[in-house]
Amino acid sequence: MKKINSSDKNFDFYSLEMSELELPLAGEVNCGFPSPADDFLQESIDLNKLLVKHPEATFYAVSRGYSLAPLVYPGSILVIDRSVEWSSDLLACCYIDGEFTVKWIEKLEDKVRLIPLNKDFPVLEYSADQAEVLIWGIVTSIVNKNVRLSRLQ
Repeated sequence: MKKINSSDKNFDFYSLEMSELELPLAGEVNCGFPSPADDFLQESIDLNKLLVKHPEATFYAVSRGYSLAPLVYPGSILVIDRSVEWSSDLLACCYIDGEFTVKWIEKLEDKVRLIPLNKDFPVLEYSADQAEVLIWGIVTSIVNKNVRLSRLQ
């Protein structure tokens, strides 16, 4: 990945560099009742092909902050597709007053609300005369790395 922009508070942006990296695919993993494991691994998967639908319009961003925890943590990699048309209730990368942020968007009649997942952060609400909210792209995938996943957090 090649860094193309750094926002002071929220994100570092990287251009997409497609490469082929085939990893073994262990098949499906049951998240309900256990099922027998496959005896032989025959398939492989390329994560770029899985995560990126429009390479020319896709960027990676490395997250900072906790407003989307427990889904996104500092260091999470967001796959942002600028060609996806936005609509309410999508996770969007927005540009507001010179800064990037990622929140769920909700379009009301004359307002836009940016909604965090973490209840410790406020919902941001903007009317047309307060600020220009640019929906820069839609988050299509999230890769969490170096995160200890515990249900007791």
